[in-house]
Amino acid sequence: MNTHHTAEAGTRSRSSAVQDRLMAGAVLTTAVGVVVTELRKSGAPSPAPGRVVRVGGRALHLLDRPGQAPPDRPAQAPTVVLESGLGHPATVWSWVLEQLRQDTHAVAYDRPGIGWSAAGRTGLDGARYPDHLLAVLARAGARAPFVLVGHSVGGLLTRIFAERHPELTAGLVFVDSAHPDQYRRSPRQRAGLPLFRQSLDRMITRAALGLPVGGAAAEALTLLPARVSGPTAQAMFRFSSLRAARGELGLSQADWSRRAALLASVTPCPVAVVSAAVTHEQDPAYAGLQRELGALSRVSRSQIVAGARHDSLLTDRSHAARVTDAIHWVIDNG
Repeated sequence: MNTHHTAEAGTRSRSSAVQDRLMAGAVLTTAVGVVVTELRKSGAPSPAPGRVVRVGGRALHLLDRPGQAPPDRPAQAPTVVLESGLGHPATVWSWVLEQLRQDTHAVAYDRPGIGWSAAGRTGLDGARYPDHLLAVLARAGARAPFVLVGHSVGGLLTRIFAERHPELTAGLVFVDSAHPDQYRRSPRQRAGLPLFRQSLDRMITRAALGLPVGGAAAEALTLLPARVSGPTAQAMFRFSSLRAARGELGLSQADWSRRAALLASVTPCPVAVVSAAVTHEQDPAYAGLQRELGALSRVSRSQIVAGARHDSLLTDRSHAARVTDAIHWVIDNG
């Protein structure tokens, strides 16, 4: 889901708004409440495409691709950690995982409540996130140091980890990443946030009623490899995943952004910034915010991917190749 709240979200028609209010009212009735309970039970996703492990006593889904160093280069590259955007399952990284070099160990996972991972008792706040990620990486058999790759709000989380554990951080890659100060400094972001909340709340209501959910966000997933496209959409737009994403949206504003802002520099670790041309076109403040991400290190590079949208940077194979190139650059310059 696009947390940049751009014009892609569109504006609601009067008839759509009326239908949404009627739906919300229906959910409050006792009769429909019984139906909603049954729908939640039947909304289990398809079998997990990766491994399901136990972290903190709860089931967690991870996709990991073990690295295998070639004979002429016995030292293994840093582990690449892929941190997804709001509500996105780990499978959105499928093209990137496929395109990484053979010697690269990479790990993507579903945060609590998202995709195929069980929900936690409370949301994953920034204070607990670094320890949680270390527990996930331990279960994946991943070795430090880590190149942290964050898409959208995932970029806030990678900053939190790097600030807490600079000794474990080998570099950062920001993929159309959120900025800790974006809602204050971007009028477009600020104006779009209430619309995005409403859109997400509508999707939650529709999922609870068993109605179709997804729209433009689901269309972007059709660009993923055929084996994961359908299961990713099913896992991403079921009721429990959407509800977890709604909780993360609140956390990203109230907690993650504040903690991410504590990271002032990662020099000498390299930083790569990959951003979508369409996001730049829709938000005049965006370029300056992205430049500041690159300024976290004196060793940095930035690329704007022509024709790319916020989600297509991962779901479109050719766009994802630019992300993979950035990861390789960070590994080679670390």
